[in-house]
Amino acid sequence: MDVIIKALGLLADPTVILGMMAAAIYGLFVGSVPGLSATMAVALVIPITFFLDPVPALAIVMSLSAMAIFAGDIPGALLRIPGTPASAAYADEAFKMTKKGEGARALGIGLICSAFGGVVGSLVLLFAAPSMARIALQFSSYEKFWLACLGLTAAVAVSQGRWSKGALSLLFGLAVAQIGLDPVSGQLRFTFGIPSLSGGFSFVPVLIGFFAVPEPHSLCGW
Repeated sequence: MDVIIKALGLLADPTVILGMMAAAIYGLFVGSVPGLSATMAVALVIPITFFLDPVPALAIVMSLSAMAIFAGDIPGALLRIPGTPASAAYADEAFKMTKKGEGARALGIGLICSAFGGVVGSLVLLFAAPSMARIALQFSSYEKFWLACLGLTAAVAVSQGRWSKGALSLLFGLAVAQIGLDPVSGQLRFTFGIPSLSGGFSFVPVLIGFFAVPEPHSLCGW
C-alpha cells in the first residue's frame, strides 16, 4: 500500500495531469478516425516521451492508449465503422442503438465499461502479474495452437445462431490472411504476380472495409 500511495502522489503532479489531458485529447482524435489505431498513436508519441521523465512519459502513453481505444466507439456507433479493432465486437449493436436515437446512451455505456475494465485490468495486473508471468513461461507450441483454435471457435460462436455464415466468414478471413509472404519459408502465397500483395493485407484496413461495405444500403434504408 505504501508503494501505491507514493504512485498516486506522483500522479498528482500538475505537469503529469496536464500531460495526461493533452494525451487524452490526442487519443480522442486518433481513435475516432477509422484506420488510425491506438498502437499507431502510441508509436507517434513515443519519440516525444524520450525527453520526459519516466512518470509523465508513462502517464501520457497510458492515457493516450486508453482514450484512443474508447474513441473507436464513436465511428462505430455513428457509422458502423469501428475506429479501432477493439470496437468491432459491438459496433453493430451500437449503430442500431444510434438509429433508435440512443447514440448518447451507447457511447456512455462504452465509456463506463472502458473505464471499469481499465481499472479492473490494472488491479489484476498489479497483483497477479508475477503468477501470470510464470504461467505464460510454461506455454509451448501446443498450448498456443489450442489457444488459437479457441479464438477461432469463439469467432463462430458469436455469430448469433447463424453458424454457417460465421464459419464461412471465418474461412474467408483465414484465406485473406494467407496472402503475402509465408512467415516460415518466406515464399509468396496467392499474390498472383502482383508485387503490392507481397506484404499481405493489414488487419485494420480490412476490418474497416468489411464493416463499411454494407453502409450505403443501410444509410439509404435509414
